[in-house]
Amino acid sequence: MHLTVHSLVIAQGGGISEGLGINLWAFVSQLVSFIVIFIVLWRLLLPILLRTMQNRQNLIREGVENADRAKRDLAEANARAEEILTEARRQSQETIERAAKAAQQEANRIREEARAQAEQISQQQIARIHQEANRARAELSRLVVNLSIEAASKVISRSVDNKDNRRLVEEFVTASSNQTRER
Repeated sequence: MHLTVHSLVIAQGGGISEGLGINLWAFVSQLVSFIVIFIVLWRLLLPILLRTMQNRQNLIREGVENADRAKRDLAEANARAEEILTEARRQSQETIERAAKAAQQEANRIREEARAQAEQISQQQIARIHQEANRARAELSRLVVNLSIEAASKVISRSVDNKDNRRLVEEFVTASSNQTRER
């Protein structure tokens, strides 16, 4: 059918452009206008458009680089944080060990101090016992001397003065005490 219309237009004496309804001069003028506008836009608008696209491309590239840099920085920060945590754990373990050692040393010191105090109290008690024993011996010796003097004065009716009797009895008691201690 297209062929028939086309042939019909040619047969009527018109060209292809008239048969299709195309005005050749208008078409050429529009084509020239388009080319002129295209060249003007090519010269004026294209550099602005290319610059804008380049700026956007640079901005995107910077954004990607910043994101990569931020990712690397984050990885480094995480690694540093892990190192710091590891160091903090190690230091806390050392602190705990030092504290345990110090506590053990303090416990040993307290035990030694308690042992020394117990020994000192024991020595004081022994000294007090010896002192009481010596006092009791002295009192006993005095009593024995007094009893001996009384007994001797009753047994011996002769008059010996009291000082001589006391001296003789004390010598006897001292000799007896020395013999008892040696056993």
